[in-house]
Amino acid sequence: MTIRDKKQDILQKLQSTTDEQLIEEIYELLYPNEAIKNIPISDLPDDLQVKINRALDDYRNGRYITHEQMKQKVKQWLTS
Repeated sequence: MTIRDKKQDILQKLQSTTDEQLIEEIYELLYPNEAIKNIPISDLPDDLQVKINRALDDYRNGRYITHEQMKQKVKQWLTS
């Protein structure tokens, strides 16, 4: 299946789906910073808001590792 075929297949499935969770997940993949903007933290204690905002800034600026990368690190630690 070519990339063009895959794209068409994805578009057709997306057009016909009623799965709201799937649509939300795809949206978050395409627009990760938009999903982050909608996290309500104003009711949390100030010190926790600071930590969350710092973590969100790290994420926005690419200062993070993926779950898969972390699993590899743990695997290395356990086998070293």
